[in-house]
Amino acid sequence: MDKKRLYEAVSEAVDEKELGSRDIPNIDLYVDQILNIFSSRLYEGSERYHDRLLTKTMINNYSKEGLITPIKGKKYSKEQILQMLTVYTLKSTLSIGEIKRILSGLYSDEHFGEAELTGIYDKHLAIKEENKERVRGTIDEILEKNSLDIDNDIDYISLICALSSLSAQLKSVAQAMIDERFPDNSEEISDADKDKKKEEKKEEKKEKKEIKEKEKEKKKRDKDKSKTVEA
Repeated sequence: MDKKRLYEAVSEAVDEKELGSRDIPNIDLYVDQILNIFSSRLYEGSERYHDRLLTKTMINNYSKEGLITPIKGKKYSKEQILQMLTVYTLKSTLSIGEIKRILSGLYSDEHFGEAELTGIYDKHLAIKEENKERVRGTIDEILEKNSLDIDNDIDYISLICALSSLSAQLKSVAQAMIDERFPDNSEEISDADKDKKKEEKKEEKKEKKEIKEKEKEKKKRDKDKSKTVEA
């Protein structure tokens, strides 16, 4: 792999498309409407993100954990949709417990509302977009400082290890910052908490199953569409 191919792979790897606050209608939506808007946007990006769908199970779990404010009826407001999207985007790195500590700290402020959440979410997406360029710069720096030749298998693997360790270190830093500002005040785990964790694991399995089924359905639709075109 030469540098040109490497950077093509990098661009493809970070090509994740997400819903911005402006993409969300200013009307209450049913969960199926939310999922359709989300998946339509997600499929505009790299194929590697297509199986990272938002599901009904996820939304239900977010509600159970108090990560989304209680809904009235069967529709979600724009603020509640922003809440679930914030949880979704953080979930790829942080645990539900860590996310809950962050959001609980924010929600406890009586002056914190939709406008403030929108500001945080949009700024997060803007910085995330900037990070796509930072990734390439970081790779350049690692290659140059360590005189790595990506055509060499050992150097190529060394680059992978370097990026993996950097990811782990940055995650650890984020967790340390959460501990500093939003400490975990929970005491020793009770039997009820243990049961709850078991239930969470079951729900996670259910989420993964839903995602696989949706991906399977999409592949079938694409295959049927392809056959129709050929005919």
